[in-house]
Amino acid sequence: MIILMTYSLPENNTTIEEENSPKYQLGGGGGSIEERCSSITFEDILPYTHAHFDIVIDDDWNSAAVEARAWVNGSSVDGLRELLDTYLEELYPSGGDGWISTDEKSAVEAVASECIEYALTRIGMREAAPHRGGVGLDWKNATWQDGVIIEEWNLVPSNHADIRDCTAMGSSNDCVEVPVYPNSERDCNTLIQTIEGIDECRLELWMNATMVIPNIEQGDQFTLAFNTSNMTNAVLDFTFPNNPDLRLDMWEECEGRDVEFEPTTHEDAPLRGTCIGDGSSTYTFENIVNEEVKYTLIPHRSMEMWPSGEDIFADFTTAPIPIDEPPTWTEIAPKNQAWFPSLESGEKIWADWNSVSSWFTDENPISQLQINCEGTDSLNIYQSTDKSFWGTIEEAEVGEVTCEAIDNSGQSSGNRTWHLGVPFSVSTSNNILLNPHPILIELNEGWPELTLEYGFTQSENFNSGTMDTVSLTSSGIMMVDSLGMIPGNVNLWVRTYAENVYSIDKLFYLDIIKESSPPLISLSEYGWEVDTWKAQGQFSDPDGEEVLFSLSINNLSAGSISVSGNSWSTPIINFGLWEEGIHEVKIIGCDISMKCNDVILMVNNTHLYESDEISLPPSQDDNGSLPGPGIVLTILSLTIGLIYSTRRD
Repeated sequence: MIILMTYSLPENNTTIEEENSPKYQLGGGGGSIEERCSSITFEDILPYTHAHFDIVIDDDWNSAAVEARAWVNGSSVDGLRELLDTYLEELYPSGGDGWISTDEKSAVEAVASECIEYALTRIGMREAAPHRGGVGLDWKNATWQDGVIIEEWNLVPSNHADIRDCTAMGSSNDCVEVPVYPNSERDCNTLIQTIEGIDECRLELWMNATMVIPNIEQGDQFTLAFNTSNMTNAVLDFTFPNNPDLRLDMWEECEGRDVEFEPTTHEDAPLRGTCIGDGSSTYTFENIVNEEVKYTLIPHRSMEMWPSGEDIFADFTTAPIPIDEPPTWTEIAPKNQAWFPSLESGEKIWADWNSVSSWFTDENPISQLQINCEGTDSLNIYQSTDKSFWGTIEEAEVGEVTCEAIDNSGQSSGNRTWHLGVPFSVSTSNNILLNPHPILIELNEGWPELTLEYGFTQSENFNSGTMDTVSLTSSGIMMVDSLGMIPGNVNLWVRTYAENVYSIDKLFYLDIIKESSPPLISLSEYGWEVDTWKAQGQFSDPDGEEVLFSLSINNLSAGSISVSGNSWSTPIINFGLWEEGIHEVKIIGCDISMKCNDVILMVNNTHLYESDEISLPPSQDDNGSLPGPGIVLTILSLTIGLIYSTRRD
């Protein structure tokens, strides 16, 4: 028996709208340049070794002047030259030939400039009370304005050891080109001695651009969000308009979102102050009177961590620094003497961080609180690196745990004590699904009265149209409705809750199988028409599965059965082609679970070989139904021989 348990706890997903998969070329893919560039970043277009971005926000807060300088060194520059050469294959006859020319570099600068105009800025700025997004909030609200300028240095080193005149037809008179990959000595500048240790093949890039910032008017209170996924060795200086009262109220590094996943809604925004960072990004903030207000962000999220992403949230305000109050319990935190049910015994998470972080409020980030939980010795309570709480849950024993939160000043939220244990077990005595199906619930001692919602499901979530509720005060057998289940595995979904009991959803894998029932096949009409024979009827499958038919005469395939809706019919059969006598006609219907039923008819074609005898046709039962497999309906079909003028020899 396998059991899956899920607590009804709030999820802590991030809210900056996810990017698509990374693209290591200009524009990536087909379509217009806007379509090709709108889901990538500066780093995807021009991957660098390290870079510095200077972002100066205008006094009206509506835009910012952005200057960037990036360095591409070592093997990274070889890869970049190769990517550019590959992309230039679409623009120049000489593109894609393994060489970069002075004619081509102007195209590189022009295309890169245009592409970046449509690229993601990674930046979101929104004025108002601090928040982490939510429904209707797309953090990627900062955009590039038309007129981005990209320039480079050393894309085509003038003193390269292998430099040559351009070989492509139509090249300018002064065009020269260098190989994408340098020689083994990496001699990209013959004037520099190797002993100097200078990377002769290095490349420098410059960008000048204007960034548009919506939704900021005063700049007295705003949140700046930045997506640092795959951004390594970068420094970003944000210079704000002079404001002596502006301060950084809270800074959070949020790890773990999957940047390959594009959500359809942002309703699962993280709670402010609950993010857990890995320390890969750092920051500084300076507000020098009558000079400048500068926020410096230093991300270092390496490409090797893809697709795990990172988002940075910085809340700025001019409001006074709040009084350092002790942390307090929230309204949704479990009350004192609450119950934490677990599904099975053993070492388990009894409270994950998404839940724990919602239990407290404080003027500082909740992630900075020291949350202490201690329990009875048998529980072995401890907190893991992701801040989830674990414990060893006993099968039939209720343990106690006491928790509190302490802030940086040593102030406490006060203690609350809770009960941990396994409230009941679930089993079945029958692995073949019945309707209703018996489920044994065995209640352990010491638990308060519980409410159970339950029903069968055939997915990882509750999906049955039938759900029942029962109050659990003692052990007993529940008869669970199984209508709507199709052949295959059937699982039991249970939710338990009560006053002061932490709600928990459970999915039980009890090895219950819904067996397929064979299709029902009935015969409605059959008989002769002159010298040919035909039969037809109806069918249905109790499980709603598709039914496939086959036809045989004397165990030999004899054509196809036609199906229309819930009706079947044989083809017109000319029994004059068979020998005189009685022939077995078998119509077999099988569902996709290979459960079958059949109709067997014994057809006598003797009259086709007689000229004078007169015989009466056989009688037919009222409805012609054949209720089950193996039932043989024997019919000796006769006709009036006088209508035939000759005997068929």
